[in-house]
This record gives sequence, structure tokens and C-alpha cells, in this order.
Amino acid sequence: MTTITTRTSPRDPAAARRPVTATVVVALTVLQTLFAGYGAVYFTLLDGVTDMALTFLLTFESVTAFGLLSALALARRSALGRAGVVVYGVWMLIFSAFKIGYIHEAAAVPFAVVGLLVLGLALAPGTRRYADR
Repeated sequence: MTTITTRTSPRDPAAARRPVTATVVVALTVLQTLFAGYGAVYFTLLDGVTDMALTFLLTFESVTAFGLLSALALARRSALGRAGVVVYGVWMLIFSAFKIGYIHEAAAVPFAVVGLLVLGLALAPGTRRYADR
């Protein structure tokens, strides 16, 4: 006698879970965008409002909003969101390297470390499999 089993869901429930790498990269990106966005507003306006400061602030906040939206899209299994998080991680590394190397601001080192973690976790195989479904 043969038993026939049917599946009510086309996906395996265990495979539908978000991997740890994707969870951590989303959390780190959200935290970094919130802290960096707040810090940019605070420290830019602390020095006084100039046209250059407002241009920097608008540009920085636009990229920060892009990173935040990309992280939220990645949380919803979007491959495009994962690509956006990779772009945001690369940009944060370049921006931090500029601040460390040119401005000699050691306070940018944690942002560089988190940017490197975001980039590495966004490119991890588990995150890729999760976002490419």
C-alpha cells in the first residue's frame, strides 16, 4: 500500500526562515543609517548653516535614506534590496576612509567597521540565497 502525501505550501517552512546573516545585515544597516543620519544633522548644524553644509546634509541624508530603504527591502527578500545594501556598505566604507585618511577623524573607525560588516554579510551566501528567492 502506498501513501500519498500532499503539501499545502510550495516552500519548506525551514527554508522560508531568514538566515542569521540576513537578519544581522538588516539590523546593522538600520542602526548605522539611524546613527549616521542623526550625527550628520547634529554635527553639520552645530558648525553653522551654510550653503555647503546644507548641500552635504541633503546628499548624506539621501544616501542614508537609500540605505535604510534597501535594508527594509532586503528584510522582505528583495534581491534589489540586497544590491542596495551592498552599494550602501561600499559607500560607507569610502566615506569613512575619507574621514579617517583626509580629515583624521578617528571617530569614523566604528562606522568603517560596521560598513565592512554590512558589506561582508550582504555578500554572504546565506543572504544571497535568501534574497534571490
